[in-house]
Amino acid sequence: MAESVAVFSYEEIIGDGLYKLPFVRMLRAAYPTARITWITTRKTVYAGRLQPIMTGLIDEFRQDSGIGESVGGVFRPLPFRQRFSVIIDTQTTLWRTLTMRRMPHDLFVSGSFGFRLSDRKPPPSQIRPSHMVDRLADLVRLAAGAVPKVATGLRLPGDLTAKAEAALPPGPVYVGLAPGAGKRFKCWPLDRFVAVAKAQAEQGRVPVFILGPDELEWLPQLAEAVPTALFPEQDQSVWGDAFTPLRTIALARRFSAAIANDSGVSHMFGAADIPLLTLFGPTPAAKFQPRVTVGGAITAQEFGGRDMTDIPVQTVIERVDQLLIHPSDDGHYSKNC
Repeated sequence: MAESVAVFSYEEIIGDGLYKLPFVRMLRAAYPTARITWITTRKTVYAGRLQPIMTGLIDEFRQDSGIGESVGGVFRPLPFRQRFSVIIDTQTTLWRTLTMRRMPHDLFVSGSFGFRLSDRKPPPSQIRPSHMVDRLADLVRLAAGAVPKVATGLRLPGDLTAKAEAALPPGPVYVGLAPGAGKRFKCWPLDRFVAVAKAQAEQGRVPVFILGPDELEWLPQLAEAVPTALFPEQDQSVWGDAFTPLRTIALARRFSAAIANDSGVSHMFGAADIPLLTLFGPTPAAKFQPRVTVGGAITAQEFGGRDMTDIPVQTVIERVDQLLIHPSDDGHYSKNC
């Protein structure tokens, strides 16, 4: 059994960190007793805004290590030399891999340069997965021999869980809606989110809009169009002014189901592992959709297009109903899952 495991990546900003959370959790499941060290060339959000949920997952951070900062690092002395039982290189830039491979190790696993620098390699017939999490899972499988089942649920700080329950008390069926995205071409039209919210209200459910700083201008319009809707992210009496993705994850755990565009918020919902429907236009669902136990994606391609406007309202309403009422036995309902 490996005593120490190092993971190497260039950096993680908030989107990367949320996207990679399933990998972090499967890594710990594969090495339950090992000391796991996360090494990054630059900074990692795991040692920053997401550190509160890293307890029990990552034991040590070596951020801003400078390893892989320039090609010259292949020849210069490493900033530190520490022997690891296993090193898993998650990035694929060749000279960064060559640099990290100089770190003392018993086993080195990397997909860089077609696995040519890796001590273990996948079968030649294996097709490279589309989804990044599946590619990272392959690295764990090569290193550990298998990817064990991951226990459900992240450990959130207790105060966040309590505040989320105060904001969304037990009783109602809450349906989350996240109409924003980092780029507006990834946003389903706002009036269609309104139509879905109204359909939830008609069913006696409570629509809950999750709005980030860039979507605050939509709040008056949404509040007027859907009077029963809630906007808990904007309740400063509960949360104060500071934004944290952990707050969104805590709130999402109060939802019976949720809808989001391909966005950072969709991965916050994914981290909460709630029944989730993610909408995709020009971006590929096979690569970017959040991993959840129940849920899937609706893509514009299903309707012969590439734009978010090609996704019809009625289909979204029906699939939300299916999430809430008739999930299939295997926890999926769409061919895109």
